[in-house]
Amino acid sequence: MSRTVSMSLVAGALVGAGLLIAGASTLRGEQPAAPPAGTPVEAAGFVGKTAMLDSTGYSVGRRVFAPRSHNATWHAHTAGQLVFAESGHGRLQIQGQPIRVLAPGDSAYVPPATMHWHGSAPEETFTMMFITMGSSTTSQGAPITDDVYLGRK
Repeated sequence: MSRTVSMSLVAGALVGAGLLIAGASTLRGEQPAAPPAGTPVEAAGFVGKTAMLDSTGYSVGRRVFAPRSHNATWHAHTAGQLVFAESGHGRLQIQGQPIRVLAPGDSAYVPPATMHWHGSAPEETFTMMFITMGSSTTSQGAPITDDVYLGRK
């Protein structure tokens, strides 16, 4: 018998033995190993494959701003932040971009380490919810002047 054929027979025997062992464990009532966390799998109530992801370190908060209220300084978080407008009209500005007006139902994403500020519109109270996407620290930057807040600078 050639070396190639005998290696094929050995490989086939090992694969077969593995299948027999796996089958025997299932017969004994053992469950197959669960996939690693975050691996999409078929799930009841969903079409296709999905998985829950770890949210350790995420934090949720809400803040209300009276008219003409806003952060005192540009600031950045080491984790990304999602902002959701609940009521009133607010303002959010990422440094170097125009002010974005947020109305109820609007959302915005601030990437990690990105200087920004947020607050209410000049004549309205604004309520927002925010999710900081992991453990984070905040660093402060330059003051938000009236020219910045009103979009004149």
